[in-house]
Amino acid sequence: MKLIFENWKKFIKEQEEKQKSIFVLVGPPSVGKSTWIKNTFEDTPYIINRDDLAEQVAGEYGWTYDDMFASPPEDANVGDLDEKYGNVVESPSWMTWQKTVFDKVLEANNKVQQLFTSRVSNAAPSGQDIVIDMTNMNAGARKNALKAIEGSEEDYKKIAVVFEFEGAEDAIQAIAQKRAEAAKRMGKSKTIPPAAFKRMFGAYQKVESSEGFDEVISVDNREALMKLAERCEKGYKTHPTRKTKKMYGKTYRNCVKAE
Repeated sequence: MKLIFENWKKFIKEQEEKQKSIFVLVGPPSVGKSTWIKNTFEDTPYIINRDDLAEQVAGEYGWTYDDMFASPPEDANVGDLDEKYGNVVESPSWMTWQKTVFDKVLEANNKVQQLFTSRVSNAAPSGQDIVIDMTNMNAGARKNALKAIEGSEEDYKKIAVVFEFEGAEDAIQAIAQKRAEAAKRMGKSKTIPPAAFKRMFGAYQKVESSEGFDEVISVDNREALMKLAERCEKGYKTHPTRKTKKMYGKTYRNCVKAE
């Protein structure tokens, strides 16, 4: 059963009073998932977010988030050395999208996987409500998300929280671009390229009853997202003469730093 958005908070409170719940969030980046978590739970839930772990490991290496996905150039040869990312080695068999990889990048991502596996295995023993704060755009991803309660399924209410995005794709990408620009100004780097968004949007599958969720909550932020995409951030203003700029083939407000 799909719940009307305005009743979701009451619903969450009722669930907290009854039994623990696992919330599988469904939606692309920059759609409002983190804000929803912040505004929903009085007691901090047990959050599983792979990106957070990638940021943590990147910090250990003195890298940014984007560095975690650095790959050798196409003309690189096995044995080539990069001062930052290490030696070029053959990609493992499961890495079908590229022939070579930097050994330090592979090592760092293996650490992320270890942390992620540990985080998942400790979810049910935590005794808290669980939130899978990832994109979970298709049925397979959502099935994997529910592994956090494997063996304890009867103890949890299984809830999918769907963030409606169709029709607001351009706004979502513009917001992500703004966040990337803000991160860059702070010496960080977290970029989601248009091709990645395209893959996520194209892979989306609506939640079906066969997936085993007890409830589905619909969160529709699309109007707010479109307004946010048009607004300049605090400390910035619309350029006095070049008021717009092109991003992803669309026209948006051109924001510059306020003096």
